[in-house]
Amino acid sequence: MKKLVAMLAAAFMVMFLAGCGSGSKTGGNAGSQAPSTGEASGEKDQLKIALLLPGPINDMGWNASAYEGLKQAEEKYGASVAYVENVAQSDMEENFRGFALQGYDLIIGHGFQFGDAAMKVASQFPNVKFVVTSSNISQQPNVASVNIDNEMQGFVMGAVAALLTKSGTVGAIGGEQIPPIIGSVEGFEKGAKYINPDVKVLTAYTGNFNDVNKAKETALAMIAQGADIIMANANQAGLGSIQACQEKGVLAIGSNMDQNPIAPDTVVVSVIKSVPVLISYVVDLIYNNQFEAKFYNLGVKEGAVYLSPWHGFENKIPQEVKDRVASIMKDLEEGRLDIQQYK
Repeated sequence: MKKLVAMLAAAFMVMFLAGCGSGSKTGGNAGSQAPSTGEASGEKDQLKIALLLPGPINDMGWNASAYEGLKQAEEKYGASVAYVENVAQSDMEENFRGFALQGYDLIIGHGFQFGDAAMKVASQFPNVKFVVTSSNISQQPNVASVNIDNEMQGFVMGAVAALLTKSGTVGAIGGEQIPPIIGSVEGFEKGAKYINPDVKVLTAYTGNFNDVNKAKETALAMIAQGADIIMANANQAGLGSIQACQEKGVLAIGSNMDQNPIAPDTVVVSVIKSVPVLISYVVDLIYNNQFEAKFYNLGVKEGAVYLSPWHGFENKIPQEVKDRVASIMKDLEEGRLDIQQYK
């Protein structure tokens, strides 16, 4: 079992980091002098962007994808970019302040946990733009928040599950019980009920993003209760859910990235949440002088939530199912489907 988990994790890492540029590891503190950061090479530009990350850029998920977005912004605009990894709660203010003192135009705190620190420091640097991701704060003229609609992503996954289940029971596993993950799991249930009000939806949380065995045990318990298709939004822990589905011959739905390469005969499709699009969206606003101190919520319309190919399942899934999924994506893109009306 350990060997299989290791193989899955390796495949997951190769798949995800294929699109990420390289960068030196950094410390967890920018300080008030020269930031202890990884800084991309290339010509300097007036636009200077700093990214504060709660974890490492090689985590195969939340932090790595934000770093990828930063690299894309560097390439697109020739911006001078820097980042700090593994920023602890106690160091957030100091890192924001350090980059502001260095003259950075845009400082992004990647995660709702950066909100309080951003608000406090922003009032001291009115000419610097501060953005917090996965949050809805915006109480200063130079602070905005941007979010990928986790509930929308979950809704699509739930709809797919309800369309494909033969047993009438589907499952959704979250990692930590934090707002983005809760939104994804709740959205999954809404999407499943949108397709079939009588479908049975099993939900559970592992409590963290690293416990592969806990996710596997949770998925196995759901399968024992009749679930024949399961989604896990739990970063690395989610590998355990995919492994359980693979062993028991049931389907899995990938989340956040295209997870089919991990288990090609198990992951039927993935609903991707593009953090690089989120980062690029914010940088575009700054570059084009369109920044507003408000909450931006990105979804299918902005390309922040999208469906992967069906890969090896392309000819196995009924065309009417694929057409229905495509129709749901189109309705979400054009605003004809309001997921808030479904429970």
